[in-house]
Amino acid sequence: MKNQEQTRTGKKIGKRAAIFYGVLALCLLGVGVTAYYSTTVRLNPAPDTTAQTEASAESTVTARLDTDTLTKSVNDIVTNVPDDRATQPPTTDSATAAAAQQESIERAPSFSVPLGGNVDKAFSNGDMVQSKTMGDWRVHNGTDFRGTVGDPVIAVNNGVVKAVYDDVLWGTVVEIDHGQGLLARYCGLGRGSTVSVGETVKINDKIGNLGAIPIEAADEVHLHFELLQDGKAVDPMTVLEA
Repeated sequence: MKNQEQTRTGKKIGKRAAIFYGVLALCLLGVGVTAYYSTTVRLNPAPDTTAQTEASAESTVTARLDTDTLTKSVNDIVTNVPDDRATQPPTTDSATAAAAQQESIERAPSFSVPLGGNVDKAFSNGDMVQSKTMGDWRVHNGTDFRGTVGDPVIAVNNGVVKAVYDDVLWGTVVEIDHGQGLLARYCGLGRGSTVSVGETVKINDKIGNLGAIPIEAADEVHLHFELLQDGKAVDPMTVLEA
């Protein structure tokens, strides 16, 4: 009887030990799994969404800045393209106004000589003549009237001043429309001594004072005078002496 009780007690203790060690094993397994995943997470951290967001924002800003810069460059290019409207042919209205103005010029019956009467070099009529200043041979499309710096230069006939400009080769130039397609070009005047664009002049009116002509500097002081009939250079003396 006593032996039977001892046997039952031993079995109970064995079962309890088995349960205890089973629970202990499960606990150890849980601790091991937890430690494994903790280590894995530390070694392989999750992506930094904040850094990605900042990088994305930075890329967006950079793209926007690049676009703005490109747009500004294009605008600058477009803005800086030369306006060629000034080189376009005149409109019908402006051409009509110019023709009316030209027709309104009533010329005097004869022409005056623009400066003195001493011809230094004649019109070459398309032939090549020697240039003392340039050291070559070239066409001389005008007549040179000798004078002294400061001498008054006069209009050869009635007309309207079409242009006044400074030329690096020809000095200060005045162009006067004398009507009927005749344009006179007075070269070598003194800067600041001339009439202004748009002025109406009468024959013998002073249009400026004699200055210098860089491209003909080796010659005596003179006025280089050209006449163009309908845009073609003609011998000034054939008109002035008519």
